[in-house]
Amino acid sequence: MFADLGCVRVHYEDVGEGEPVVLIGGFGTSARFWSKAAASLSGFRVIAPDNRGVGETEYRGGFTVDDMADDVAALLDRLGICRAHVLGWSLGTHIGMSMALRHEARVRSLTLVAPFLKSPARSEYVVGTLTRMAYEGAVPVECLNVVMNAFCFTESEFRSLADSGRSMPVPRKPESPGGLMDQMAAALSSDMTGAASRIRVPTMVVHGDCDIMVEPQEGRRVADSISGCRFVLVEGAGHNIPFAAYRDRFMSFMRNEGR
Repeated sequence: MFADLGCVRVHYEDVGEGEPVVLIGGFGTSARFWSKAAASLSGFRVIAPDNRGVGETEYRGGFTVDDMADDVAALLDRLGICRAHVLGWSLGTHIGMSMALRHEARVRSLTLVAPFLKSPARSEYVVGTLTRMAYEGAVPVECLNVVMNAFCFTESEFRSLADSGRSMPVPRKPESPGGLMDQMAAALSSDMTGAASRIRVPTMVVHGDCDIMVEPQEGRRVADSISGCRFVLVEGAGHNIPFAAYRDRFMSFMRNEGR
């Protein structure tokens, strides 16, 4: 489905019935990233937009994290939704935090999965460099996808695939290097170091203890910055934490705190 919101035409998925939950993806991930999560959230209405720069969302010019947060708020307006639970992953955590700061009344609860206050320098160096190289045509965008997999998944996940004679898949239809470059620019310009402490909505941080893209102490810093924030460390999980590993905690948090 699409929503024309003035300067942007947002593509989004909208499934289920019940209290609304918005799932916001990270760098380079479209609404497809949330297909398994959406299927397991019975009793909730799940809305997953394609952020600017990925999927089928159409936009013009550059943008910021705040622009993407405003897109989510405008989409909720279009759908007639006053308040929603918001879950963001990776870059999506900055969009979620911006939502909580700019549109506090719209956020019933906020869950931040693999968050950071400012882009980690090592990830910025590697992923940022490859994004620029893909945009300039120096390397195919598939090289960026391979590196993203290496940073997002754990050794045990790679070993399991290798032992079964398979390799980690990359997207059959890569995202546009131009869109990825725009997303990277938005990510690098976003710094929640001073702003996170102003978040007043019920918040939970979920982080994998084997995350090398955003190390666990980064998630702890986010949690420590937000008053009353819960911190959940998922054992054996990397940056791309399987939704099943924290689904029950997420459901309990929404039902008990996001009221």
